Amino acid sequence: MKVELLPALTDNYMYLLIDEETKEAAIVDPVQPQKVLDAVKKHGVKLTTVLTTHHHWDHAGGNEKLVKMETGLRVYGGDSRVGALTQKVSHLTTLKVGSLNVKCLCTPCHTSGHICYYVTKPNSSEKRVPKYACVLWGK
Repeated sequence: MKVELLPALTDNYMYLLIDEETKEAAIVDPVQPQKVLDAVKKHGVKLTTVLTTHHHWDHAGGNEKLVKMETGLRVYGGDSRVGALTQKVSHLTTLKVGSLNVKCLCTPCHTSGHICYYVTKPNSSEKRVPKYACVLWGK
């Protein structure tokens, strides 16, 4: 698993999540779609998924443009106000990005419908604690 931090606007970040095994990728909060696609090209991966932390414009504002630029994307978020949403998630919803496991965690402190994404890379030799894990969130 690889996560590239992509600075966005003046004070935000987007996260490019890459499954190095399958070369499948997800982007968290793609407010600047062209910057996302440039990073995808640089890494030679296939973008399949948008993980949206919350509906505010500085996080979800690029969703609709990105799905027009890159067709077939799955767009996840915890609120129906998330642009281009294809699947609304809730607490403990699970999904996959390549071979990576993604668990949705409802964290409505910043705003209603806020979701953090807990990402793990399964490792059959470790039963209790995943070898690789990260939590992706938006502020």
